[in-house]
Amino acid sequence: MAKPTFFDYPQFKSTKIPQIRLAHVVPVTTYTKFRWIGQALIVISFVIVPYMRWLKLDFANDQYWLLGHEVSMMIALQAVVVLWLGIYFINFFENYFVGRLLCGWICPWGLLNRLGLILNHWLRRHKQRALLLAVANLTFASIATLVVMNWGIDLAVLITPGHPYFGLAWAGFGGLVLIGFVILHKMGFKFCQSLCPFGMYLTVVTQKNSLRVTFDSGRACVECGLCTQVCPMDLSPREMDFKDSMNGGFGQCILCGDCIDVCQTRMELEGLPAPLRWNTEPDIIPLLPLKQA
Repeated sequence: MAKPTFFDYPQFKSTKIPQIRLAHVVPVTTYTKFRWIGQALIVISFVIVPYMRWLKLDFANDQYWLLGHEVSMMIALQAVVVLWLGIYFINFFENYFVGRLLCGWICPWGLLNRLGLILNHWLRRHKQRALLLAVANLTFASIATLVVMNWGIDLAVLITPGHPYFGLAWAGFGGLVLIGFVILHKMGFKFCQSLCPFGMYLTVVTQKNSLRVTFDSGRACVECGLCTQVCPMDLSPREMDFKDSMNGGFGQCILCGDCIDVCQTRMELEGLPAPLRWNTEPDIIPLLPLKQA
């Protein structure tokens, strides 16, 4: 498709985001199906690796394991450093060439935030919604804390009153649960936008020309606003081509694909192709500010 010499800025109808944000649960595209599978495998690996003692540190009992064998603390710590450096470089390259996949595909905390959004959506008409959501987020925070602590101590310490680190372990557990609950219940994905150090870093290094959501101006839009209402990052997917790449644009997009899913679901009712799609598809006319070619 030939690219016109210039574009007018489209006039989109403003969308009011409901207090209880919509949640698109069932994956529609192959992309979102693989995203759910990817996140599930990452969460499972967080549990299995220390449980199988492929990499396990137990500071409370001064025991350390690597690949199932007990090793010295120094070797175990070196393995942790190598693991983190490997994750960093893999994340740097995939983010530079593909986009912000860490938040949408890999981060277990992002998955917990997403589960909170889904639960909040399901309970939107329940009389005890606030209480049930608080209990659920407290449960999520407790489970996540246990998973994280299992990398650094033997969880049996928490049920062994005579252990010298019993009180310290419970203090750490309580503090981490409280922090996690506040983040999940009060902040959600706003934590990923403003406080998460990884999120802030990815906002800066994300490239505009990587994988991204694109509004195809050659297709009809029914102005339903569902794409904005379902976006966990409070973005307007149709307008990201006009936004600054760091603030409210591609740098904030976590490539979850929910907006594309809900757009396809809505436009199927009209028998029309969805205007929101990935920029990797052919024959897309990119939206640009009004200017001469």
